[in-house]
Amino acid sequence: MKYFVEDIFLNGHKQAVLLLHSFTSNAKEMHYVAKMLHNKGYTSYAPNLAGHGASPEQLFASSMEQIWKHSRQAVQFLIDEKYEAITVIGQSLGGVLGIRLANEFPEVKALCIISSPVLERPVEGLEQRVVYYSKRYLQNRGSSEQELEAFLNNHFPRPEEKLIALQQFIVETGKQLHLLKQPLFLAKGMLDEPVFHQSIDIIEQTAQSNIIMKKQYDNSGHLITLGKERQLLTEDIIRFIDGIKKRTV
Repeated sequence: MKYFVEDIFLNGHKQAVLLLHSFTSNAKEMHYVAKMLHNKGYTSYAPNLAGHGASPEQLFASSMEQIWKHSRQAVQFLIDEKYEAITVIGQSLGGVLGIRLANEFPEVKALCIISSPVLERPVEGLEQRVVYYSKRYLQNRGSSEQELEAFLNNHFPRPEEKLIALQQFIVETGKQLHLLKQPLFLAKGMLDEPVFHQSIDIIEQTAQSNIIMKKQYDNSGHLITLGKERQLLTEDIIRFIDGIKKRTV
């Protein structure tokens, strides 16, 4: 039986929040934040990025170009639905996409960036993320150790072209930080790798936003929305978005 994760769409009033998950993850990563925002009256939309939320083969077949196109379509969907103001919340790769979306769409009025890289990292580390995604998918489907080993032997190592394209997309996005003018919320987990701490600091130093709120979460790693401080993160994000509406941040 094939398995896939559904997009999340929770309809609220006419202010919308687009939540974008990390590389090799799915919309469930953003479910808690989406639900809490909806409880406050916001429309929450957390789509699965192209190739994500389904089988490893679908992830293998996707490209950075498709992921970027899909994220643009998500913003355009909210615009077409007549939502008056859009806040983008992105975790890791989702935040990288959010930077580009904020620079392209004037309807994006605020941006929340969680654990997002803008610096180059080894391609080998990115491939390990794909390996982990594949293992998790197969284990959740009840595959035996023999089936898991056979799958990994057949599909890894992956061709580097797509991972290099992902890396280039991230680095090129880092060159656009000076264009950011929207209010920014920046979050980093203090148990995360240094490259992500450095990236968040670079975003803070380079963006031209008049409003920047930066928070650190001492007991969190990379995916803060899934960690023990997810409630604190969500409360901080809600306070940030509400403050923009009320002009108190």
